[in-house]
Amino acid sequence: MIRILFTVLLLAGSITGCSLFNKEVKNSSEEKTVETKSQDKEENKAEEKDSVINEETEEESLKAYRPKSGVKKIFIDHENVQSLTEEVVFENGDYVQSIITIGQSASVVIYKWTENEISIVETVKNPDDPYKNYLEGIKEENKQEVMISKADALEADWKVINQNESVQTPYQTFTNVYVIQKITNEVEGAETIYTNYIAPGIGLIKETFEVTGDQGYSAESMLQKIEE
Repeated sequence: MIRILFTVLLLAGSITGCSLFNKEVKNSSEEKTVETKSQDKEENKAEEKDSVINEETEEESLKAYRPKSGVKKIFIDHENVQSLTEEVVFENGDYVQSIITIGQSASVVIYKWTENEISIVETVKNPDDPYKNYLEGIKEENKQEVMISKADALEADWKVINQNESVQTPYQTFTNVYVIQKITNEVEGAETIYTNYIAPGIGLIKETFEVTGDQGYSAESMLQKIEE
């Protein structure tokens, strides 16, 4: 009888041991599954973060603000009268050629437009042929005017007021707009304040100027239409 009881106890212990062993294996397997899912989740988060960083890097590049060749922008003043047009006619590497027309007067403006800089290299006033390609064989000697320099802000002739502005124009509302400003003493006894608004993929979308003093005045031009 004792021997039988002893045998039964051994069998019970064996069954219990197997049950405990299987439970431990199951728990270990579940822990590994949870750990793997956690690792996958962390990797996905890391990939998403890298993607966001890459997008932000692209947006921060000033080249993302460069207008496309073949685009004509029409601006109006506060009285809804056409004030100026800008037609982007050529691009070549880091350079862009635009025709700025105010009334009957046209000027060719050549920009250097890179990831870190927007500057005016040359302005040709009242050219015989504004559609002549001035970018062929261009040699940059002296920059006429540095508008934005991410490499050296002190080098710029304009000051960055904001680079994440929301601006409403008759054409549409733009975000992530650069606002730059320049103050000159070209009018005796007063300051002339120029403010330009530069939007991603479009370039200039608005400009204002103000002459201070008792005889001061102000004006603005806003983007109304884009022709391609």
